Amino acid sequence: MRNVASGSGSDIHIAGVGLVTPLGLCAQKTWRNVLAGQCGIGPMPSLESPLPPGKDGGECPPLPEDFFPDRPREVRYLQYAIHAALADAGYAESLPCEPERAEVLLGTTLHGMRAGGRFLRSRDFAELRTFLAGHTLERALHLLGPQGGRVTTCSACSSSLGSIALGVTLLKTGRADLVIAGGYDAVSEYAYAGFNALRLVSEPPLRPFTRGRVGMKLSESYAIVILQRAEDAKRTVAVISGWGESADAHHLTQPHPTGEGALAAMKQALGRAGIEPKDLGLIAAHATGTPDNDSSEAAALTRLLGDDAMSVPIVGFKSHLGHTLGGAGAAELILSAFALRDQIVPATANVEPAQIEFPQLRITHGDSRPGVIRHTLNTSLGFGGANTCVVLSRVGRATAKPQAANGQAVITGIGVLLPGAVGNEAFAARVRSGERFDPSRTLGDADYEHLLNARRIRRMSAYVKLTLAAVSIACAHAKLEPGFSAAGILGTMHGSAAYSDEYYSQVVREGMTAANPMLFAEGVPNAAAAQLSLMLGLKQACQTIIGTRTAGLDALRLAALRVEEGSCDRIIVSAGEESHGTVNDAYDHCGLRGEGGFMNVPGAVALIVESREAAVARGAKVYARIGESRSISDLSIGMFRSAGIATGGASHVVGSGNGTDLELYERVALKKWGSGNARNFYPVLGELFSAQGLASIAAMLMTEPGTEFTALCTDLTGVATSVWIHPS
Repeated sequence: MRNVASGSGSDIHIAGVGLVTPLGLCAQKTWRNVLAGQCGIGPMPSLESPLPPGKDGGECPPLPEDFFPDRPREVRYLQYAIHAALADAGYAESLPCEPERAEVLLGTTLHGMRAGGRFLRSRDFAELRTFLAGHTLERALHLLGPQGGRVTTCSACSSSLGSIALGVTLLKTGRADLVIAGGYDAVSEYAYAGFNALRLVSEPPLRPFTRGRVGMKLSESYAIVILQRAEDAKRTVAVISGWGESADAHHLTQPHPTGEGALAAMKQALGRAGIEPKDLGLIAAHATGTPDNDSSEAAALTRLLGDDAMSVPIVGFKSHLGHTLGGAGAAELILSAFALRDQIVPATANVEPAQIEFPQLRITHGDSRPGVIRHTLNTSLGFGGANTCVVLSRVGRATAKPQAANGQAVITGIGVLLPGAVGNEAFAARVRSGERFDPSRTLGDADYEHLLNARRIRRMSAYVKLTLAAVSIACAHAKLEPGFSAAGILGTMHGSAAYSDEYYSQVVREGMTAANPMLFAEGVPNAAAAQLSLMLGLKQACQTIIGTRTAGLDALRLAALRVEEGSCDRIIVSAGEESHGTVNDAYDHCGLRGEGGFMNVPGAVALIVESREAAVARGAKVYARIGESRSISDLSIGMFRSAGIATGGASHVVGSGNGTDLELYERVALKKWGSGNARNFYPVLGELFSAQGLASIAAMLMTEPGTEFTALCTDLTGVATSVWIHPS
């Protein structure tokens, strides 16, 4: 493995971009149309249901008819954008590194949700094969070469900038040599109905920061950046010199009124870049055009800029593109990179000077014009108060001062919640007994409501409640005092399945105007992360890894790297799954569940991850040290290869085989790659999907303390993730 010191001062470069928006099938065409003042808003013929009266939105131009016409919309456009980005970076024919050193980290809000609508109309379970985020990535990356980890992040509308920030961490810590990052969301009746039910969709044009603004225009984009360290990039579009993340800990759908969380993320990004607000030549604001969001963001920008407010131009790219949800942050970052490259300040569309509600800010309007731009700031502020900001700088800037590395990441708390095993003691007793799990056992609110505020949880989905309860157990186990500071990286494969099914079924039956806003807000994949920040008052980043069985171990892997690089000293890691009839029926249809397959159970597992320094400072007990981690993907030549490389010949492996082909792949891998003792807790615990890997770690730490082992989790999309656990 290439050795790059943690906290490395090497800048991360954007080496290539791929962008598809309503303004064009390529990044340059979108940029030219933005400079020309065009807007990509109009009819939406690709939306699955008719638009509500008076509404419109944005959708991308048609792709060439011969470009994988039989694939789902999100897969086709995403693959098109990824291919364009690799070509732009000079890697159309081959990657510049070993395939296992190229990772993919993309953000989305609703992944393959259009497949859910097709299923609800046809009841054909085959449609759900393209539903999960992991399957979207698997198909979109077909024949494109990367064989490192494949991770999908969700932090609502800040998802794609969040994926880019995590990509920087992978490169800074030397775990990858190339990262494909960014985000996407396809036009979807699911999303349109939900935002419309929340009364956030505008009939008039999107007019950010103006008086009388009434809402957003929903749209789509597919935005990809190729990230490399400075010394590896063949060409450079811009330099990522800083990033910042925070949580509002305020409300599930409404921003903090004074922009506290947004301001914190902005200050972090500038601090990492080593610049002052006055050094900014352009700010690309989130600027959704909704009354509360724009007011909150304006408050944050006013406080950030202070006396320099009128010298820094602010553009709202959504006035041209619409709000492209999971793709928005990356799409707007690419446009900022072009502004930096061309030294042009783009204008915000649909804004007249007399209409601007915040005269203390320099909102661009009219025509684009030349400017002096050395640094830009992009803000992306999502549902649940998830805020991410990124600073871009021109090539040739002085390298930012490296941040101090924390060093070792350790586990200081464990929390487990399973049917018949609520709490750590009951869980440890179950594992020690070796008794095969009983699929008839259930897990209801009465089993764990004593761990939560019963009044607050009434409207939450089962997945969210299970996650919060497991975290409560872990925090108590770690002896964390109330008011502690932490970030959160959660994992889930299916999220709030019951709420999503109920919400979408009503939309399909009764039309988009019948959408239930509560079910929509509580059913998005990052709902547990948002509710976690609210429950514990967490102000650091809270995001979610979604759509694969490896999501829990991927969350742990990324959390440990964040601690190692010094950007966090405490992170709550959790993974949880609820049980739902449609999910069970889908796996039955695939022949994966029941007799001859697996039996799944609901539950959640949480771990408290800290830097050793932080743990020692508060006198915490350390249960284990997190060592090396790997994530490999390559279904084309056999899943066993991915699993084998991921375990790397470890002497003691705890696998995740569950009676399906995954168990065969893991057995072959462990034999071929020379791994020694192998364990598997599936017969005792059942199938926990994203929580499987974390449950294996918890089982070992609580019943065999002092054992060095590797936790392995595999997914049928071809991904294998492993994390080495060492005695404390």
